[in-house]
Amino acid sequence: MWNKIRSILLTLGFAAMLLPAGVSAAGLDGKTNLVCAAVHVIGCTNGPGCREGTAKSFDLPQFMFVDFKKQEIHATDETGINVVSPIKSSEMTEQQIILQGIENHRGWSATIHRGTGELIVASSGSGVSFMVFGACTAR
Repeated sequence: MWNKIRSILLTLGFAAMLLPAGVSAAGLDGKTNLVCAAVHVIGCTNGPGCREGTAKSFDLPQFMFVDFKKQEIHATDETGINVVSPIKSSEMTEQQIILQGIENHRGWSATIHRGTGELIVASSGSGVSFMVFGACTAR
């Protein structure tokens, strides 16, 4: 089941750079491309429970890139293969950028706080769910 979680996260390709405390997240306007880093991951399966770790402990790429013009998220997995996930929906509020998509029959949603760059991603599929916590900054 953990291979399914790894597959979900690799396909989604989420990652980013941490913003130092107190630094403004200028450029988080939903138009300027972003680089994001996964910092903490929680993966759960139907049955054995949940596991926490870093992107590396889930064999995930640490960094990903959000391309608003192409409406895609790009990352490179451990084998060097570029993974692309299309953004099916994007909304921007005063405080957040909200992105959603579908990949490998699983839905995902990402929220990026426009003031701090804080990133939270949730994804779910048959018997699997996960959350990724991280940060984004303008590229």
